[in-house]
Amino acid sequence: MGYSFRTQIFRRFLRHRLALVGAVFLLLLALAAVLSPWITPYSASKQNRRHAFTAPSLTVVEGINAPCERAAVLFWRCGAHPFGTDDLGRDILTRVLAGGRVSLLVGFIAGGMATALGTLIGATAGYAGGVLDALVCWIMDFILSIPQLPLVLILIGLLAAQQSTLAGLLTRLFGNYQSAGLVVFVVVLLTWPVSARLVRSQILSLREEAFVEAARGIGASSRRILFRHILPNVTAIVIVQGTLAMGYAILTESALSFLGLGVQPPAVSWGNMLSQAQAFLYYPNGIYMAVFPGAAILLTVLSVNFLGDGLREALDPRQYGKGGAE
Repeated sequence: MGYSFRTQIFRRFLRHRLALVGAVFLLLLALAAVLSPWITPYSASKQNRRHAFTAPSLTVVEGINAPCERAAVLFWRCGAHPFGTDDLGRDILTRVLAGGRVSLLVGFIAGGMATALGTLIGATAGYAGGVLDALVCWIMDFILSIPQLPLVLILIGLLAAQQSTLAGLLTRLFGNYQSAGLVVFVVVLLTWPVSARLVRSQILSLREEAFVEAARGIGASSRRILFRHILPNVTAIVIVQGTLAMGYAILTESALSFLGLGVQPPAVSWGNMLSQAQAFLYYPNGIYMAVFPGAAILLTVLSVNFLGDGLREALDPRQYGKGGAE
């Protein structure tokens, strides 16, 4: 039995077990993060110092109802702490879910914007050639040749200054989360060359193909040739690069928040949870403050990478026609 191209892509993706697990994990994490105000009885910021460093438990502790926002929810009741509590008595699972909203949003927006910008610049430069291509290549080489972490730290420090126009604009737009907007801006600024270089290399070979010459022969404009005939042939590469860029953005945001230059309290992110945990690792039950946000970062980035691997194999045009009849 024959299958359409899209059906074959879907079937090949389903055969990649790790990619499927990664996709399911990311979907469940995103749903839990978005719905966390309705599935947890606690606030991510409300303190209860009398119950600091509580060990992970599903057992309801009597007399702990004071900090609860809701008496009963879908998955665990007020007074139980599946991941334990931190040094201020805040529920760690609630804070992990709240931090997931920030990390996933930063990863999705920064990865998507960097990939889209790099695709547009790389495709335009590769197809146009000449001086424009040389200039873009020089800019990409310059950005990629500088060690990324020191450059990120310098840019964040400069842009986060109180007198910075960008910092003021982000504060008005995002409030407590203006630092997340700043991280997105810096990640996009520094990572678009990766996508641009990859797309440019593909465009350089595709622009000499027979179907492009045929389009030129019938009078198609350069814009139509680029966006209607060439770019669709690099869609698979762009999608895979977008997933990898998302993982990089999550790691960058976590690293910056850990160093105190990313998302700032009272906003919650996995990185600043790890930063706060380092002073309490040797306290009774203090290790849980680091274990759960660290595991969230690890599993999320692994899932993104597995998803990227699965999409790369499923979208590989060389696989088209294999397994079409079963």
